[in-house]
Amino acid sequence: MQPMELPRVDAALLGQWCARHLASPVAAERFRAGRLSLVVGARLADGRQIVVKVRAPEPRVVHCFAVHSALYAAGFPAPEPILPPTPLGRWTATVEALVEGGGQAPTSGRDPRPYAAALASTVRLAAPLAARVDLDPKPSWNRWDHDEPGVWPTAADAFPTATGPEWLERAGRAARERLAACREPYVIGHGEWLPENFRWRGEELYVAYDWDSLILAPEAVLAGFAAAYVAPSAEESAAFLAAYEAVAEREFGPDERAAAWAANLWVRGGKALREVVAGEPVRALEEGEARRLAKLAGA
Repeated sequence: MQPMELPRVDAALLGQWCARHLASPVAAERFRAGRLSLVVGARLADGRQIVVKVRAPEPRVVHCFAVHSALYAAGFPAPEPILPPTPLGRWTATVEALVEGGGQAPTSGRDPRPYAAALASTVRLAAPLAARVDLDPKPSWNRWDHDEPGVWPTAADAFPTATGPEWLERAGRAARERLAACREPYVIGHGEWLPENFRWRGEELYVAYDWDSLILAPEAVLAGFAAAYVAPSAEESAAFLAAYEAVAEREFGPDERAAAWAANLWVRGGKALREVVAGEPVRALEEGEARRLAKLAGA
């Protein structure tokens, strides 16, 4: 897999596209951003405030939009979907309502319960779609089941195939082996719990963004992935998993809990690899912590 090219769409083309597909041209652009996709916030001439997301045309984009739409219809706090994947030059674009406001974290700060409740709600509401959508290939940070050479997959926005120090390679292999051994049913959840993807009001999730990061995975694996972002230590991750079990009203079995720790190790190891490739100090995962997580994963 080659690093992904960030789409380039000039304002004139975007305005024409909106006039054709949304019956209103762009009156003003609010912002442009993007890491793996081009994201443009705009005000249309008819007053609507929208976000256009432009990326490579992949089948998973269609399925992600379908799940996003179903979650919105079920009352989950997601932006209103306006236009499904539609060609824009050689790219594909979707449109959703612009939702602003909210804080970057719940008022309780690092308390894992609001995050666990948001993930559990996603899993519950999206459950009917799990057997009907194809969300592969997963984003690189979740793609432990890749078929590329080496331990780690190519990141779409980074250097091609990279290797880390031997302890990090061992950690990645251990995580992959344990995740491959998990035979629990697959469910749908958000795979990238970065702060910028979520906004909060008090303890309640106000809005969740980046629905291209949906993945199919066992429930415990989704919890382990999420914990690696919002609870970045073994102790905090253990509290997150306990909080998730409480709000989901179910208890993970020994194999599920091991898979959750393997997922946690995979995400944190991937972050550490990016630091290595960038020549930065490795802070996401230390060697001793990697051994500890691998032991918790039973690997």
